[in-house]
Amino acid sequence: MTPATTETSPKLNLGSLRIGLFTDTYAPQVNGVSVSLQLISEGLKKRGHQVTIFAPKFPGYKDEQPSIVRLPSLKYLNDPPIYVAVLGTPRTTWSLTRKHFDVLHAHSPLSVGLLAYLTASTKNLPLIYTYHTSITDYTHYLKFIGGTGIIRHGARWFSTVSTNLGDQIVVPSPKFYHLLLEQKVKKPIHIIPNGINLSQFKTAKKAGSLRSRLGVPPEAPILLSVGRMDPEKRLEFLIDAFVLLADKLPNAQLVFAGDGGARKDLEEKAAGLKVKDRIHFLGMVQREELPDIFHDATVFLSASTTEVHPISVIEALASGLPIVVVRDEAFDGMVENEENGFQVALDVEVFAKTLIGLIKDRAKLERFGKRSSELSEKYSIEGQVKALEQLYVESILQNWRGKSIMDSLLRRK
Repeated sequence: MTPATTETSPKLNLGSLRIGLFTDTYAPQVNGVSVSLQLISEGLKKRGHQVTIFAPKFPGYKDEQPSIVRLPSLKYLNDPPIYVAVLGTPRTTWSLTRKHFDVLHAHSPLSVGLLAYLTASTKNLPLIYTYHTSITDYTHYLKFIGGTGIIRHGARWFSTVSTNLGDQIVVPSPKFYHLLLEQKVKKPIHIIPNGINLSQFKTAKKAGSLRSRLGVPPEAPILLSVGRMDPEKRLEFLIDAFVLLADKLPNAQLVFAGDGGARKDLEEKAAGLKVKDRIHFLGMVQREELPDIFHDATVFLSASTTEVHPISVIEALASGLPIVVVRDEAFDGMVENEENGFQVALDVEVFAKTLIGLIKDRAKLERFGKRSSELSEKYSIEGQVKALEQLYVESILQNWRGKSIMDSLLRRK
């Protein structure tokens, strides 16, 4: 099977579409899915579409936009706080039966994703499903039993079954296209990369603000990690690599921007090191502050092998940063060896040695940064939204054709 594409299809237009986006994670949670959904929603609205987002209620948080329907929820985790929607309530049913949609788009397979499927089935609407996360990589969040073989097998089964509920499947990168084929997903799969507002990250509003905050001189290299601080991100690997390179780069600094369940343990680990004063934890950073942080950095780092098509790497590209990551298919097309960075083996000594060589080569840093900026042009939110819009239109037309065929068969009877 080759990936389906919307790029070569004729441009179709049905005017303003009524789109329902369904997600189990949204603001105030900060992660790739949440950020991506906010950008997609804003982009679709700019193109004249009506967008309604369905997400679990987050106690104490008030949405600024009126087009967000919060579903009754229960707290599942404390750190970080995660709420799971409760389905079947009168409020949920009433909200959906009152609204009219042309297409539904689920962004998670759990309770809210199931609600999208049930709504699409009841109202005979096309359902798009974006596969954002490999479920088998996150079973450790199931308390006590998450690491067992039976749970991982069950997660794989659930991944396949829930994905096949969609009429059309979207994946952000070839990595997940191959994963879904291996999992025997039968529905058409479309590769539509994540996108961001590139112009927001091309320049800094307050250049030097991060260095000033940390008391770091302009010539000191800053090694930057941005994102959730959870176990699967393997951030302790970055600390271990920093310890190995610290003597070779005596003024280098390691900076973590983000928060999560692993932060406390990472801070405790750093506090016991002789380089503790050169490791910085910024905590959660407002999105509008991110461009300034990226532009003060020297190199962007990632040691995760559970990524799909990370928003933070696109932000680093747009900011013109060289990138060093642990080798993973998710970074293909984003990190090109000897062009804008390196994909290296999951070996802390190799990782540290690669960073030392790169940071000491100013010409290479400059060349890599320029190439990153060029590569970022592939990942605009405008491009992502247009591709989704085309897929929506095609799905709606296919659904109409299916209805017409069914009506014809019924009339013949």
